[in-house]
Amino acid sequence: MKKVLLLLVVLTMSLAGFSQKGKNAVGIGAEVGIPIGDFSSLCGVGVGGYFKALYGVGSAGQMTFTTGYSVFKVKEEIRVASGVDKVNVRITPLLLGYRQNFSGFYLEPQLGYGLLSAKATLGSVSATESDGAFTYGTAFGAALQNGLDIGASYRSMSKDGSSTSWISINIGYNFSLRR
Repeated sequence: MKKVLLLLVVLTMSLAGFSQKGKNAVGIGAEVGIPIGDFSSLCGVGVGGYFKALYGVGSAGQMTFTTGYSVFKVKEEIRVASGVDKVNVRITPLLLGYRQNFSGFYLEPQLGYGLLSAKATLGSVSATESDGAFTYGTAFGAALQNGLDIGASYRSMSKDGSSTSWISINIGYNFSLRR
């Protein structure tokens, strides 16, 4: 995994060195996550926020770094069966990507690492279990001239033959950085 991330960083730096012009920005936003596959049998809809850095390469491309924090509430029947008062799943992706812009719309494949934790509470006692996994996905949407970014993404975390996948709907704002 470290070799893959190192390769992505080197590739990012190489492409950035060849850029003639581009649009740099940082963005923040909110998202609603909808679990799919096996993850949907464990959790309901989640909510979260994200931070994105965009580095312009060429006239229509941007290298991206995306991170965030989303919380998915474990379904009631699972919580009751496990005998706890409260339980949720938290996801923090760390993703590198390339955003290709097409007349106000974009497509952005992403690759990286994700942190996954589950927190259970019984009375005044809490326990947390955490792990990490290879994470990939793609995002698409509309980046408007006024900075508004409306989109959707698919993400999946894979480890030891199992995966945690979800679709997110997001709305955010990108702050332009002049260079």
